[in-house]
Formats: sequence, structure tokens, C-alpha cells
Amino acid sequence: MRSGEVIGSHVIVARSFWQRFKGLMGTTSLAIGHGMLFPHTNSVHMFFMRYPLCVVYLNKDFVVLRCVVLRPWTIGPVVRGTYWVLELPESVAQQISVNDSLDVMKVH
Repeated sequence: MRSGEVIGSHVIVARSFWQRFKGLMGTTSLAIGHGMLFPHTNSVHMFFMRYPLCVVYLNKDFVVLRCVVLRPWTIGPVVRGTYWVLELPESVAQQISVNDSLDVMKVH
């Protein structure tokens, strides 16, 4: 990823039980720049999803440990050392590499 490149300007942090449970289920697409960030998570599933996602596994310092594209009705890998899981549009996967450091402006 090029330094300074913005990959998600509208990312929701899934903090509550309901946000974490629902995630992006029920949505029909995810616009470029949008996503969902799950703290204290090392894996996600794609049950009830209608479209593929770029799933980025990050350590506590937002360094990329793994980046995969997951299709609907699949389960993502469990990645050791993961603290955050970031879900983004599938097309973003080509821009992210292992050991990239993501600058997360605001995580509330």
C-alpha cells in the first residue's frame, strides 16, 4: 500500500454485542471507503452475507498480519496475534500487503 493512501474513510467500529453479532449481514453491498472494524477478534464468518469482502487481520498496532478475500457462507481463518479484524470492499485487497501499517485516525 502506498504511504498516505486512504482505504477506509467511513469505517464503523463494532463495539456493542449487537453490532458485533449483526456486522454487515443483511447489506447488499459495501461502498469503496466503507468498512467495519471488529476489536478483540481473530476470525470472522461470512454466514448470511451476499457479497465477498476483503478481510484484514491486524495486530494491536494496526500492522497487517494477513489479508484475504472471503466469499459468502465461508469462515475466515483464525490468525494468531490478531487483535482487530477489518472488513472492507473486496476490491481493496489488492492494495494491502502483510506488514503494512494502517494509520487509524479515530477508533472510539
